[in-house]
Order: sequence, then C-alpha cells, then structure tokens
Amino acid sequence: MCDLSNHLKRKITQMPALEVKYKNAALRVELDGNRSAALFINNIQRMQESLTTLPGTLRLSSSVQTDYEWHEFIEVIVTFDEKDITISLHASNSEIACETYPAQMDDDR
Repeated sequence: MCDLSNHLKRKITQMPALEVKYKNAALRVELDGNRSAALFINNIQRMQESLTTLPGTLRLSSSVQTDYEWHEFIEVIVTFDEKDITISLHASNSEIACETYPAQMDDDR
C-alpha cells in the first residue's frame, strides 16, 4: 500500500509517529492509543482528529510555507483497521511518505 521511492529524510519514532523534513518544513504526524492523530508543522500542532469506530479514516490538512512566497497544501490520511494503521503524508497531492504499523489493542479482546 505504501510506496516511497524518493530521497526524503524520514524518521519513525516509537509512539507511532512519522516525521519528514520536506523542503523548509518539518512535518510530523503523531498517533495515540485512543485512535487520535495530530499534524505538526515546524513543531506547531495544526490539526487533531479522533476516530470513534473501526475501521475508519482520518484526514488532517494544513497549508505550509515551504519557500519564499511558496505555499503547499499538506494532507495526512490515517487509515485504521483491525490489523494495521497506515499513515500517508501528501504535499500538493503527491505522496511524500507512507508507513504502516501494526494496530495496538486497547483491551484484552
């Protein structure tokens, strides 16, 4: 599902989170155990959403200035299902990063 064959610098942290340095912007998507996702741009939280049912999809978005007088539309699509969580990060309608993580169970079911 995720295909990333470019030279972007990226780092996956433990919580699941996806960090990407894109042009002059530091982009980060963080997830928590309550099916919530937050989009950070240059360490400022721009948007947060929560999902109430599984499976489901969250969409987070914001614009960002990536160069002098140049702005891009950033969109995050987070897909939750019973087995996996996929984070897809887009800049101006092009995928720049995508990662899939195993879903973590909140209870013993």
